Amino acid sequence: MRRVSITVDGGHVAATRRKEVKKLGKSVRIKGFRKGKVPTRVIEERYGPAIDERTITALVNEGFREAVREHELNTVGEPAVDDVKYEPGESLSFSVDVEVMPEITLERIGGFRLKRPEVTVDETDVDEMLAGMAGDRAVLEPVERVPEEGDVVSVRIRPVDAEAEAEEEQDSKPYRFELGAGYAIPDVETAILGLEPGSSGTFDVTYPVDFGNEDLAGATRELEIELFDVKTKRLPDLDDEFAQEVGDFETIEALRDAVREDVRKHREGEADGAVREQLLDAVLDANPFEVPPGLVSGYLDRVLDAPEDADPERLQQARESVRPAVERQIKRDLVIEWLIDDHDAEPTKDEFEERLREIGEQNELSMSEVRQRLAKEKRLDALRRDMAVGKVFDTLLAQSKVE
Repeated sequence: MRRVSITVDGGHVAATRRKEVKKLGKSVRIKGFRKGKVPTRVIEERYGPAIDERTITALVNEGFREAVREHELNTVGEPAVDDVKYEPGESLSFSVDVEVMPEITLERIGGFRLKRPEVTVDETDVDEMLAGMAGDRAVLEPVERVPEEGDVVSVRIRPVDAEAEAEEEQDSKPYRFELGAGYAIPDVETAILGLEPGSSGTFDVTYPVDFGNEDLAGATRELEIELFDVKTKRLPDLDDEFAQEVGDFETIEALRDAVREDVRKHREGEADGAVREQLLDAVLDANPFEVPPGLVSGYLDRVLDAPEDADPERLQQARESVRPAVERQIKRDLVIEWLIDDHDAEPTKDEFEERLREIGEQNELSMSEVRQRLAKEKRLDALRRDMAVGKVFDTLLAQSKVE
């Protein structure tokens, strides 16, 4: 927080007031005078307090902007003006309280001992990936039996209460989903698991306390559930034919090898990310600094994006619960930006074009096609920043020990 005290000399105050009188005289309408021809004396008599208010506002805004430039303040949020002293024809003085971005100086950015998670890939990981690929290519077949977890069902769910049914008419339409995939609340899924295709029933359903609709969260309601049909997934065999359908693989073993390598690369990336997180935490712990409350508050507003009718108490609880994580994330972002500037880590033109060329080779595209696609998706700046961040971490990691 910074407090700026500002004084404006009487001559400038008088000149600004005359300008405000002139501007007001061009717009006001007073009976007996043509627009823009109202005498200054009449305007002063009729609008004196309003002119003073406009004069103060103009001078406060001008004075604060000049103070920000002169003192090179990197301000955050809205300034708070107080202690205003003003008399027409005399000087104006006032004070402004404003939050500013912290002045970060990182005294220590190396010499840390970091632990890299061990990267392992076993056949269970490969089996899970292949099972997911098989599930994506599953064929749905109708069955005449009570549904089981993993089956796809078509149901209609309606509140028994007539008034509630009228309010939620859209929920009475049939819809299809997979049991056990989290598309329905637990009590609804349990009810469906006891129905035969073509049958219906009435059930007391309790909604989770964290249900998205606050009116229903934690409440128990009576619902009518009608089950239209049940379909089970017929999975393809994991054989050479499946491997050939998935991609350019002659055998299932070749596909397993490719999946194993993909899993390994993913785990390697996760391990690299964990090391980066440890490194940033170590830098923050070695170089403590505060962040402006206004910056944290603004970040919280964007993250939570609460509706206007949100419960103030619950909203405040939510803000306080995530505030430490938000403060930590802001500090990490500020440190990264400082390091990028301090190490001049922005990619050069040649480095950026080489990265575009690499992306093109990976996707069988020309460099110009890659540039056009990234520009269309507004991702060119994000790519440049990712490259800058990568260079920063390369520099930092060279100064610490990773075990």
